[in-house]
This record gives sequence, structure tokens and C-alpha cells, in this order.
Amino acid sequence: MLLLPEGDEGASSSGVRHVAYATHDKVIGLMQMPMDGNPSRVMGLISHPGEVSDLAVSWDGKHVITAGGADNSIHLWRTDVAALEAATKAGGAGIEPFVAQLEGGAEGSFYQEMIDHFYYAQLRAQGEDTTDPRLISRLVPIKQLGNMMRSLGFYPSQREVDEITLEARLVAKEAVAKDPTRTSDDSLNFDEFLTMYVNHRPIFGVSKEQIADAFSVLSMDGQGTLSRDSLLRALASHDESLAGDDLAQCLRMLVGVDDPAAAIPDQIDAKTFAEAILGFQDYAAAGA
Repeated sequence: MLLLPEGDEGASSSGVRHVAYATHDKVIGLMQMPMDGNPSRVMGLISHPGEVSDLAVSWDGKHVITAGGADNSIHLWRTDVAALEAATKAGGAGIEPFVAQLEGGAEGSFYQEMIDHFYYAQLRAQGEDTTDPRLISRLVPIKQLGNMMRSLGFYPSQREVDEITLEARLVAKEAVAKDPTRTSDDSLNFDEFLTMYVNHRPIFGVSKEQIADAFSVLSMDGQGTLSRDSLLRALASHDESLAGDDLAQCLRMLVGVDDPAAAIPDQIDAKTFAEAILGFQDYAAAGA
């Protein structure tokens, strides 16, 4: 990625800056700052039939030069930031471009589910077992982010949760600096949460095939069936370990009980794990 020079083609009349980028294969394009995940701020085109080995920007920002790999070619491209800005404007303002990336958009059931989970997280942060009056502040503590992501089917590792939390704190501090009526820099509003979810969720969710492959690798007979003890040992010893209180908390959120013996059968396969523990529904659809 290379930042276009200020002035001329590097920045619009409003002072917005732009970045030229190239992927490893084929594609080059322009991005409008800030890089907030808004797809309308980005455009790309196929520039070479294969590898893009290098990228350069002219001194005035009016041209981008790309070098291919095996095609032994150098291409000169004229930048047109006005066209990108028009596309950005057409994509909608504020949260609109992010909501459009959800299945069904603002009218879909998933968007409403996100709203429900967001407000439940506010109640959960104040204690679920209480008769005290609740305060609906339209803000959720950042420490609830990991649980909220998992409740929507995105299962980040602890390292990913730490990275998301760090980014969220920066977002919250910037929001407080812009809005004098907002006093908490340790919480997010719904729009900020939705943006972070859209930006961090995997493009493709965990599939039943991936779960089946994992069970096949872990099972001693290669048939994909594990004993409860074998599954618990694998969870506690591979990659980011999951055992003790952490495992109990996950089971409580997924199936409502925190005892592994009550939540996990003596023998379990990938299909049972996905349906009974993770709550996947595509197995039944695939079987039908």
C-alpha cells in the first residue's frame, strides 16, 4: 500500500486522502481514508494476469505504476479519486454500508437479532439475577465484546478478543473526544459494535466439513468419534487451551450448563458436537 501525495490526485477538495494498493495476484486499486471497513471506500481491478511484483506512485499522485511477474510487463494507470468518492457517496452514510453487508440488511432477521443481543448484553453487564432497576444507556462495556461476538456465531480466539478489545478502546476514546456528552471511554454503542462485528467476522464461517475434519484427526480410529475425556483433553492441550472455568463459561453460554459431564455425551461425533453444543442448524438441512 502507498499513500498518494497530498494535493492533485492524492486528496480531494475536502482533504480526504487516498491509498493505492496491490494484492499479490492480479488486483490493484484505490482506498479512501480512513480505512474503516466500508466497502464503498474501496475499488479494485485486474491489472495483470498473475503476480503483481511491485507498485509505485508518481510524484503528483496522478499515476500508479505496476510491474507484473512472469508477464514481464509494466503498466501505467491514471488515478481518478473523484470516481471513488462518487461510489463512496452512493454507498450510503454512517452505518448504512455496514448494515448492508448483513444477511437481509436492515430488514433481515439477523439485524434484529444483533439488536436483541446488544440490549441483553447491557442487562447481563448489570447482573442477570437482580431486581434492581436497570439502566439502558445504549452503551455496552467493551469487556462484553467477546461474549457478544460468540453469541452471533463468530468464535474468536482469546488473542483475537484481545486485539478486538484494543481496537474497541481506541474507537471509544475517539468517540468521547468527538462527543462531549459521552463520558465513558470503556463502552461501545450499537453502531460501533455492528461495525466491529462486520469487520472482524470471518468471510466464511466455521463449516460442518471443518468440524468433521477436526474430529477425524483427533479420533484414534479415524472414524470421527471421540470420548468425552478425549475431547476435553484436546480442548485443554491444543493451541489456546480451553479448560476449567473458561470451558465452564463457554458451556454455560452454549447449552445452559457448566458441567462437561452433563453437557457432553460419553461418545460424541462431529454432527452431535455441531448441533447439540454449538447450535449449528445446517446439518439437518444438509441431511434433508
